[in-house]
Amino acid sequence: MALRVDKYRERGCESPKSMQALPSADGSFRMSIKLAFVSRHFVDGRARVRAAAFAVLAAPLVACGGGAGSQGPSAPGEVTRRDIRISHQDCAVDGGGAEKVNVGGDPRPDIVIVRSGSREVCRSIDLNFDGAVDSWVYRDSSGAVSRRENDYDRDGRIDEIAIYQNGVLVEKDRATTLVGRLDTWHFYQGGKLARTERDSDGDALIDQWWEYPKPDQLECPLIHSDVDGDGRPDPGATVNVCGEASGYVPPERAGEGKGSGAAFDSTENGGLPTEVEEKPGATPAAPPVEKAPAPEEKKK
Repeated sequence: MALRVDKYRERGCESPKSMQALPSADGSFRMSIKLAFVSRHFVDGRARVRAAAFAVLAAPLVACGGGAGSQGPSAPGEVTRRDIRISHQDCAVDGGGAEKVNVGGDPRPDIVIVRSGSREVCRSIDLNFDGAVDSWVYRDSSGAVSRRENDYDRDGRIDEIAIYQNGVLVEKDRATTLVGRLDTWHFYQGGKLARTERDSDGDALIDQWWEYPKPDQLECPLIHSDVDGDGRPDPGATVNVCGEASGYVPPERAGEGKGSGAAFDSTENGGLPTEVEEKPGATPAAPPVEKAPAPEEKKK
């Protein structure tokens, strides 16, 4: 389901190339705002926020500025709708003052650096010398990295947007499928992963919340899920990935204790290892009894 450009602008958004509506899984729009609607209007490059209250029962939402900056994690119990559009931040690599660096030996530039005066603003990088940009890096006024955009699968589309504050990573917005939209948002504290939110069905509504109770074991999250579609985690729908019920053993613990696999015997077949099958409930075979040496014959 698509919205016309004029309808999009009525909601206070600019009209980027990646504009798309945000339908729910059943093709209709979910209720997003009940009592208030905030529209953003841009005049001469400056943002003017106007808030107006509307007594409405349902309002379709088209989010603005996908990946423009850190949105921050949602509050506990809050119904969260996120912008799933992938928006590229402009970097004027085609401008006359851009510095073009060739490291691949062909006529195409592999690194293009854009500056404002002597300060670097952004750069594009072709990592594999195929002529397509794989990574974009942006810097703030102090020179620290403020944003990175990466294309990992070489399809020409951005797969990950990383947001930094004062050079420290605070958020990663990721598209983990091949449908060209964001579905995973990682949030960091002190540069370390603290929380993840996911939209598993592409309706722009968060339906999974990942917590990491052990910062040194990020492979062992607690995953809370919304299974009834109301946008909130449901009781009994939490999975402890490394809990006893899951059966998953993280790599650090995999080597602890005795292995439960089949035993091997190398005494036969010329010293080659032979698998020895142990059937459940079977009594282990007794070791072979050594034969007593034959008595020496008495001397006559």
